[in-house]
Amino acid sequence: MSLQVILASQSPRRKELLERLGFAVKAIPSQVPEERGTDELPDHYVKRLARDKALSVVQRVRSVQPDAPLASQRISRVTGKTVEEGVRWVIGADTVVVFGSEVLEKPRDNLDAYDMLMNLSGREHTVITGFCIYDLKREKEGIQAVRTTVRFKPLSKNEVERYVAVGESMDKAGAYAIQGVGSYLVESISGSYTNVVGLPLCQVIQMMEEMGATDFLP
Repeated sequence: MSLQVILASQSPRRKELLERLGFAVKAIPSQVPEERGTDELPDHYVKRLARDKALSVVQRVRSVQPDAPLASQRISRVTGKTVEEGVRWVIGADTVVVFGSEVLEKPRDNLDAYDMLMNLSGREHTVITGFCIYDLKREKEGIQAVRTTVRFKPLSKNEVERYVAVGESMDKAGAYAIQGVGSYLVESISGSYTNVVGLPLCQVIQMMEEMGATDFLP
């Protein structure tokens, strides 16, 4: 796979998800502050952050190599079709957990993680990921927010304490990792699984196709 995607995030989970599809992923953290505006709706918040992250990295790429060709084409010897090469796509994303009227982001410390998980115990919450895809070739962008409903099983205080002690809560919205040890906390899920991990791959690929991506999957 020669087509490179720039991921405007330091999340190893998002990078791994894209690499599973065959992309060559270069992660460039955006340094955009993750601060929610007063009364800002969750869907608007994650879409705004995703766009800010993507555009921030686009600006950095342009400033470093303003005259460099970002994407080129070649003819595949196997299929005879035109194949994109080089850097064309920048993806920014942000994920939050919504529980009732609360927006849960990454916990401040272990106590905060414990409180989050106890509140989610035996109840449903919504995971929202906003993502922005920027096409460096056509100077266009696409933005979307995807929702997934997750229900936790009833958790005892001892279970939550032991899970927090594992150490995978601190950089996760809602203080758990569905792809890790935290998978046993989840009783059911309705919607995109990869959305809960951090990037809804089905919707991302669909948007890239709509924006003109061709021959980018292995």
